[in-house]
Amino acid sequence: MKKRKALVIGLVTACVAVGAIYVGQALHYSSANVFFKDTEIAGVNVGGNTAQQAATKLKAALKNQQLTVKDGSQTVTTFKTNEVDLKVTSPSALKQLISKQNVWSWPIHLTTATADSIQLNASTENQESVRTLAKSITTKANKTRTAAKDASFTYANGEFAVTKEQAGNQLDTSKLATSISQAIEKGETTVNVSGDYIKPAVTSTSATFKAAKSKAQTITKQSYVYKLSNHKVTIPAETLASWLTFKAGKLSTNDTAIKAYLTKLSKKYGTVNKTRTFKSTKRGTVKVPAGLYGWSIKVKKETPALSKVVLAAKGMSRTPAIQGSGYHSNGTDIGNSYVEVDKTNQHMWVYKNGKVVVSTDVVTGLPTTAHHTPAGVWVIWSKQRNATLRGQNDNGSSYASPVKYWMPVDDTGVGIHDSSWQPQYGGTWYKSHGSHGCVNTPPSKVGEVFNNVKVGTPVVIF
Repeated sequence: MKKRKALVIGLVTACVAVGAIYVGQALHYSSANVFFKDTEIAGVNVGGNTAQQAATKLKAALKNQQLTVKDGSQTVTTFKTNEVDLKVTSPSALKQLISKQNVWSWPIHLTTATADSIQLNASTENQESVRTLAKSITTKANKTRTAAKDASFTYANGEFAVTKEQAGNQLDTSKLATSISQAIEKGETTVNVSGDYIKPAVTSTSATFKAAKSKAQTITKQSYVYKLSNHKVTIPAETLASWLTFKAGKLSTNDTAIKAYLTKLSKKYGTVNKTRTFKSTKRGTVKVPAGLYGWSIKVKKETPALSKVVLAAKGMSRTPAIQGSGYHSNGTDIGNSYVEVDKTNQHMWVYKNGKVVVSTDVVTGLPTTAHHTPAGVWVIWSKQRNATLRGQNDNGSSYASPVKYWMPVDDTGVGIHDSSWQPQYGGTWYKSHGSHGCVNTPPSKVGEVFNNVKVGTPVVIF
């Protein structure tokens, strides 16, 4: 009986002693701020060390450690840990790790060879420095490596054929940075990059790819027609297909290609900058160079508009955005209402709906380089009453000529106006008494001209 009682008392005493040791050791770790026994960081044992002690030990161990970047059996490159600004040597970071230890779990560390392997999440802590190193490695290595190819579809014979994606072995900077961080954290000397390849961004089995291909097919089956000055221009399916691209998971258009198409279309059908054949009143058919009069497609505005219409996949029948003057949906150009100025005959006619409403002799510019009246198909772009025309004479003096009627036609200051200072009109008077370039009109006739033209009326000078 006494022996059993003594045994119980002994067990209780032992338990109290063990409990005291357990609590005491927990308090020790709590107050000492040290790592548990056999704790490893980056392969370095820092058990029992304070943050500062661990930092010193880690700095020494990692000062000149070499790591080899390997892809299977192939060595990609080598580098040393001093090339990376490692936060594993930061006392403040190490203090945070110590504070996160569960002091009540210390007995576990008595039964394991390596009590703990703590990772400092270097991929975040050292992100900038590690990524810079990874970028340097991938930039050099990828020059001789094969790039991955995205899945694509191409148009031929009325259908889109799929080309499947192809794997490559070029290295992904972000993945390599993670592998480098993990190797350093674990104290390894080899960085395995066989799983760090750049993968194709687009695969033929993805839902977005299949949807894009289906939409592209729908687009090429629709009718896209431009109604352009009495012409109907159908955009070929092959052309539509050539504009389509698959980027960032969606179907897009190559706006550079669309712009080139519209530019070509504008040059073919537009009238700006084109020499015209004109049936004159006295000299038969003549060639008249380009002037301000004429129209073209407003390519900059039309490009995004056409892109949007194409991607809507509903077809179209429309007139593009037009700029300039003289556009007529029925295909006419100069039309049957215009002003004709024949410099050889020194005469001007105003045609309205095909009939002459004004006919008068005029005085055009002196036949010199500085003062000739420019030939071309121009346009009355403004009408003013009681204006003052200003300029310089050949001797450098300035002039200011008040006029009752002013109708500018080009972009250099040439226009039609009255000229009370001219004593006569027509004939060869212009050869010695011509204007500075304007069409001088008799005061008795200029009002009729003014009243029978409107802004936008073509002016044919030849």
